[in-house]
Amino acid sequence: MKKTAKIIVATAACACLVGASGCAAATNSLSVDSYWYIDTFEGIQRTSVLDDEENANRTAEVLLYELNFEQPENGNAAYRVEYYTDSENFDEGDNAHYFKTTFYAKHFDWSTDTNEKYTLTANDINAMPEEDQQRITDGTQEVLYVLETEMRVSGRYVFGGADTEATAENSVEFSDYMITTTYFRSARNSLEPVYSKQKVHTTSPAMLAPAAPEDMCRQFEYSYEVFYNFDCTEATYTYTEHYSDDERSDPEEYTVGGLNNTGYTLFDNNSLYTAIRGMSLSENFGTTLSLFTPANYGVFNVNVTGGAQGELDLEADADIISALTSAYGEFDIPPAEENGDSTDNGEDGTQETEEHSYIYYNPAYITAASELHGTTQTAWFAAVNISDSNGNTLSDEDNNVYRATMLRLTVPVSYSLGTIEYRLAEVVSVLGGQA
Repeated sequence: MKKTAKIIVATAACACLVGASGCAAATNSLSVDSYWYIDTFEGIQRTSVLDDEENANRTAEVLLYELNFEQPENGNAAYRVEYYTDSENFDEGDNAHYFKTTFYAKHFDWSTDTNEKYTLTANDINAMPEEDQQRITDGTQEVLYVLETEMRVSGRYVFGGADTEATAENSVEFSDYMITTTYFRSARNSLEPVYSKQKVHTTSPAMLAPAAPEDMCRQFEYSYEVFYNFDCTEATYTYTEHYSDDERSDPEEYTVGGLNNTGYTLFDNNSLYTAIRGMSLSENFGTTLSLFTPANYGVFNVNVTGGAQGELDLEADADIISALTSAYGEFDIPPAEENGDSTDNGEDGTQETEEHSYIYYNPAYITAASELHGTTQTAWFAAVNISDSNGNTLSDEDNNVYRATMLRLTVPVSYSLGTIEYRLAEVVSVLGGQA
């Protein structure tokens, strides 16, 4: 049976995968730095270009996150959602619950890799302004970043209160996924998007107080593909609904113009966290972004604000600390008497130095830019400018040890159903590293 809704906003589990790569709007251009490198190189470092022959032994950045779920103590009384996040092998098996990102660069050929509408020849390139021609490395090829993401999680919705036993009659099982690929330009070129695609199976809560089990949630499966023109002023996308393994709708094609006139820097919907990773987050930071997504028939705006810098806890965040230090090593901290860390007198009168992880993070809060902004996502990014407990700077952007990596993400589920948490579990490989 054909689903009634054509295009939807992804479920809370999938929504955390929205992302950004951006066209600079005429009225509000946003600066983004490439903090995923240990320095702030504005272009794309050659060691990141994995389809170059000399980089055959180089690696993409691969980050693996484990999904956790916390049900609220006084949540929705009408129904609940349970995510299967208890298995130890979180990245495999029937109850896999993970988010994985793969980040690298490669060549994109404007004569063959885009759609017919935006195809360019060598003559087209030569007729462009010089600043546009500089983006082309060879003939009609341009070096672009590629971000691939994959999220998988399973669970069930259960009709009734927290103590209601789940049965076949009052519950809906699901196995959701979201798989995306996005191509975009360097930080020097505002991470302008060139291409993206997404394939999704999502199960979303339908309402606050459903009257029957069949009203609790809605399941959708769809895919879309987006092509941007060279100037990032227009996008053409196709959308396809998947009804079953063998049945799909005919692809529907749409074209959206004016992407350079949204009033804000516009980004593709698949890589928001990469863009925020490149922002100079601080307690006083705040900006509004426009995101292009076929799930909203075009463009919608989000607010991103910063918060007070925090420090990873040696016990509570031991898993994140281990993931970072295993890949990047430990930050070289001077002795306490040199770095100004505070000390306390112990019971016997001796000086006890306060213990620190010396891994700091900057939070980013993400909400819809509307009167009804809905839930707030909170992301932690490894701090670029690191300070000790007394505010003394211990490193700077030229010693960016932990590459502004996203460390943690929390996403509330609508209708007071709980919170999904993504925690960095492993830095599988480093961008441009040696295999």
